[in-house]
Amino acid sequence: MTLEFFFIESKTAMLLQEDIWTDISTFLHLLLDPIFFVLQDEGLRRTLFSTVIWSFLIVCGLVYVVYEIPSVLKLILGPPKQSIVKQNKTSEDGRLQAATESASRHQISREKSQKEREKREAAVKQTGVTVATKIVRDRELLRLSVTITNASNSHINMVVVDLDLPSGIDAETGSFRMQRLGTINASETKSVDFILRPTGGELADIGGYVEFLGASYEVSKIALPVPDMEGMFNE
Repeated sequence: MTLEFFFIESKTAMLLQEDIWTDISTFLHLLLDPIFFVLQDEGLRRTLFSTVIWSFLIVCGLVYVVYEIPSVLKLILGPPKQSIVKQNKTSEDGRLQAATESASRHQISREKSQKEREKREAAVKQTGVTVATKIVRDRELLRLSVTITNASNSHINMVVVDLDLPSGIDAETGSFRMQRLGTINASETKSVDFILRPTGGELADIGGYVEFLGASYEVSKIALPVPDMEGMFNE
């Protein structure tokens, strides 16, 4: 009895399933057959596709115009005059501020350099060290003598003389632009000679400095004065 009931129930389910698929197939045929029938006409098919494509292009164009027309108008008409005036004023204010800041920085830099220069000069005067230079002709060469006098009450250490030669004047082979004198005691004078070969340069442009370590362990620099060339051209 149970087997017969199960068999009848399964058969009923299959019949119901077949009826459902039959109904779906019938519905789809009723819905799609007219469309397939219409699409069999080649002229109508081309017209339909053309209409769809042109409709899509028109919709895209309208969307583009709606979203981009403000930018296009701004590009054609240009920015508002008030905005241009405001931008010009802002630009002028920025340039004026930059020029003011630059002038202020230069002024501060000049004042700082002047203070440092005055400080170095005062420190050099306090050391009591003096420097003298003299040039003597030695045939085709020149002998530059640098004399350093320590008139202070204490010795100075690590004394160095460094030349700054202009174009047209070179150190002779075997002679160096920098020489070390070591320590100069109080009330002592030391000299050092440099052999130079002139090739057209100006002797008055010869420069350099004397550097030393004072009693307070501060490094001092004294610029070389213009060399004494008295009587050199008469020899």
